[in-house]
Amino acid sequence: MNDARFLVEVRAAKNAVSEAEGDLAKLLHEIRRALRAEKITISEALQVAFDKLHAAREHLVTLEKLAAEIDA
Repeated sequence: MNDARFLVEVRAAKNAVSEAEGDLAKLLHEIRRALRAEKITISEALQVAFDKLHAAREHLVTLEKLAAEIDA
């Protein structure tokens, strides 16, 4: 893997994490304001945001492995 590709992958992972963090921040704000009945819908959206964050973390794990291959 070359340095340019690695940097593209790192930027993609950072963007994904940032997007997920933004989603979670918005949802937490909404949860604080929501009525009980609305919290079910918010919970579903929170799960989507969590799934994005989990996928981003997995992407970063992959990048760690790629970095280890470069160092080897």
